[in-house]
Amino acid sequence: MIKMKLIMKLKNILIGIGLITSLQGVQSCIDDRGNYSYISNEELLPVTISGFEDTTVIIRSTLNITPVLENMDDESRYIHLWYAAPSVTAGFTPQRDTLSLEKDLSFEVTYESGTYNLVYELRDPKLDIYVRKQVLMTVQSDVSTGWYVMKEENGETDIDYISMDGKKIENLITASGQERLKGKPVKMAYQSSRYTPVIQNPDGTTTRLNNKRAFHVFSDQDIKIFNADNMALFYNYEDYFYEVPEVCKPENCGMYSTDFYAINAGKVYSIYGMSPNSGMLGYAKPGLYEVHPDMVMGTYGVILFDTKTSTFYNTSSSGSSMNLFPEDSEGGISPTNMDVDMIRMLVRKEGNPSTAFAVMKNKNKDEHYVFDMSYSMASYPIVDIDTVPVHCEMPEAKVMGTSLYASCIYYSKKEADGDVLKVYKNVKIDNRESELKRFPGEEIVYIVNATSRYGAPADEVFNHLVVLTNSATGWKLYRFNVIGQTPEIETEPVFVYSGKGTAGYVMLRN
Repeated sequence: MIKMKLIMKLKNILIGIGLITSLQGVQSCIDDRGNYSYISNEELLPVTISGFEDTTVIIRSTLNITPVLENMDDESRYIHLWYAAPSVTAGFTPQRDTLSLEKDLSFEVTYESGTYNLVYELRDPKLDIYVRKQVLMTVQSDVSTGWYVMKEENGETDIDYISMDGKKIENLITASGQERLKGKPVKMAYQSSRYTPVIQNPDGTTTRLNNKRAFHVFSDQDIKIFNADNMALFYNYEDYFYEVPEVCKPENCGMYSTDFYAINAGKVYSIYGMSPNSGMLGYAKPGLYEVHPDMVMGTYGVILFDTKTSTFYNTSSSGSSMNLFPEDSEGGISPTNMDVDMIRMLVRKEGNPSTAFAVMKNKNKDEHYVFDMSYSMASYPIVDIDTVPVHCEMPEAKVMGTSLYASCIYYSKKEADGDVLKVYKNVKIDNRESELKRFPGEEIVYIVNATSRYGAPADEVFNHLVVLTNSATGWKLYRFNVIGQTPEIETEPVFVYSGKGTAGYVMLRN
């Protein structure tokens, strides 16, 4: 510790000025220059601090610390201060966040994932001296890889989270102190990096945040964007658009690489992730179109279907127009002004190319088709068209899903005692449809083929058909093993999760 000296050399101007100011009215001391001794801070404040070291905490947990103070004489003479600040900064002075003015710390952790300097300071206000202890606090999110079930309760949407080892956090939005979305679940998308929202500071200025992780959450009446680490709110619906749409009707959203796409009231919006942006949706792509809620994203953009003109379009996150596909050079059906309506467009694989099945209905006769779609830049998108046999039930299903490997469409059929999971094989065979699993007393609301992340350890590798259901008691999430690269499944589920509310969508965050 640096020793305190009551008489300083004149060249220490700032310190000298402060000293003279503090000694005004004590003329005898000023006149008696040179008769002062040195007293160390340790002698004036001999207290030592112990009882806590570097620590790791989980978001939404409570950190409790009781410091051990030794050589304390009169506790009433001191004031206490706990604060934290990021340990890693990008060339700027970190902002201190005061946690407590009490000796014992009890702090609910709401920070983002990362490392922070946690500091306890004991100060003598009369002498204006202090001692402090600093440790490293590592914050880890309690939500990461796992299943996110969007569900509705009392006309509002919240999220239940299930980790890969089965641990559950109910009502993730309200548990984080945020307001639920109005309406029923539509979809959510996870952005793993490069989200750059602009936040309002208390003094009226704004700050652009860099490289954040985000959840884009859509209900049928609302949109909210949350920090994926701590569920802090980035944007409401009204703040999310450069030009707020007159009609609030969120219908779909999706993330591919760093690009984000959204459909609201039939219009297409995007965020180009490789450009400076505010994490807000740009202006709607111009035109008189009204697209179907389904879309298929890929390396070069997204494929959509205009319900007004029965036309396939494509657009990109960086583009400002809706683009027509070229005609088939070999004389295939035109992708423009078609004589069909779209029932569903189901993603098979997103990439380059992206592949999908489009279930279509003839406008002029009772006939259904499955379009085999492939999307890569501006190439002709229709690979094949297969007529669905008239006795097949799949086109009438409200819930459909695809396989990542097999040429098939999973769907639900309603029966008196509960829904039945069935599969339609998109191959030219006599018996195209078969029953896979019955769910007595339950309604199937979502079907998706989900696999483990690339490079996962051998004991964590899976290929599952995921089925989300509702019943009078709440929702259930079933995970069935898919048999090889076939449409078939093992009918006994590997995992079953359950929760309260009426579910509508499930997202796997890998």
